[in-house]
Amino acid sequence: MVLSFGASLQPAVASCMLTVLLVISLASKERLPHICSFVIRPKRISPVDVTVSVIINILEGACSLFIRSCPPFKGTFTIKQYQLYPENADFDFDSCFLYIGNLFNSSVGIYDPYQDKMVDIIEFPGISHNPEYHIGGLGIDKRTGLLSIVVDAAAAFQTTPPDVSGTNLIMLWDPTTKELLYKVNLTDTTHGKYGGFQDVEQDPEGNVYVVGTFPGSILRVEKKKGKKDPKVKPWYVSQPIDTNRTGLGGLAVKDWTLLSNDNDGGRLLKFNMRSSKGIPTVIPLTPNHKFTFSDAIYLPPKYHGTVLLVAEDGPGITVLRSKDGKWDTAEYLGTVPKNLPDSTFVTAAVQVGDAVFMVVVPFGDGIVDGTLAGNRTDFTFYDITEQVEKFLEV
Repeated sequence: MVLSFGASLQPAVASCMLTVLLVISLASKERLPHICSFVIRPKRISPVDVTVSVIINILEGACSLFIRSCPPFKGTFTIKQYQLYPENADFDFDSCFLYIGNLFNSSVGIYDPYQDKMVDIIEFPGISHNPEYHIGGLGIDKRTGLLSIVVDAAAAFQTTPPDVSGTNLIMLWDPTTKELLYKVNLTDTTHGKYGGFQDVEQDPEGNVYVVGTFPGSILRVEKKKGKKDPKVKPWYVSQPIDTNRTGLGGLAVKDWTLLSNDNDGGRLLKFNMRSSKGIPTVIPLTPNHKFTFSDAIYLPPKYHGTVLLVAEDGPGITVLRSKDGKWDTAEYLGTVPKNLPDSTFVTAAVQVGDAVFMVVVPFGDGIVDGTLAGNRTDFTFYDITEQVEKFLEV
């Protein structure tokens, strides 16, 4: 791998610049993923660039170590946790913990897959065990280690047409200090005109993007500065605003490119996060494929932004590929089938260690009196790594 400017500068200059970046990356783990995100390999390096080549190899090793900082892990596993009902999950490659959005109880589970142990269940006063809320979407900022959590108004997913008038929140939680850094009301921005928020991502500068479904929308939450809560602005809102339209389902980020799956037409979209407003561009798929009731999307780190996994509630996990990682076009490689009852929905995919898993939520369980969820304790995460790898052999 080499930084994009490395091949165009004089070797001595490039060597100095790369050396500085190497020192930064070794001195600060927070800066390493940002550096790695701008790294590409040239087709060849000339013999006079020996110093550059050596530094590149060291940087490549550092980036590889960052991605693979947790031990190997594979195989379908079952979490035994009463009323977990996982809607989404994200793996922290620093702590090697799996963070899980517990849908009905509106809490966050922290699971150690290597010890097969639920480390903690984070509950939030006024939110957890409140029928007005769900927690599903969450995401770890790989540059800071902070966890973004989407609290959505439950009614939007329980009524027809969707009732989007309820309160939606975005929260930022610090796993180190175990405190909320902010809790911001998104409905103050939407005025209850659109909603169904359910997934979240961050750009390289730490701004947060929250996706809504009824209809498709993306809110941009500015990076927190000082003690004040961050500002929220409508970055993209599908027109016309009609809550009967089921729009965007999930978000995934590659550098400054934001990907989203639009159920209103079954399309894959891309946005430039450097823009002040979100302007969607349709990504052509070959062969053509239209999403049906798709949910979260995910770029597994092991594939360096070239493979996108789309959770389709009924069918399973759809595998898309952009060989150059630019996502101007993409290949539809196939769908890993769910092979589960119709009442079990595929809601997300997640990489744990070096393996990829399908996240499912069983719906239809009878509600336990005095609670908001069913009487279930075992929740299985299905290893789909081999099936994905077979598609990638094409």
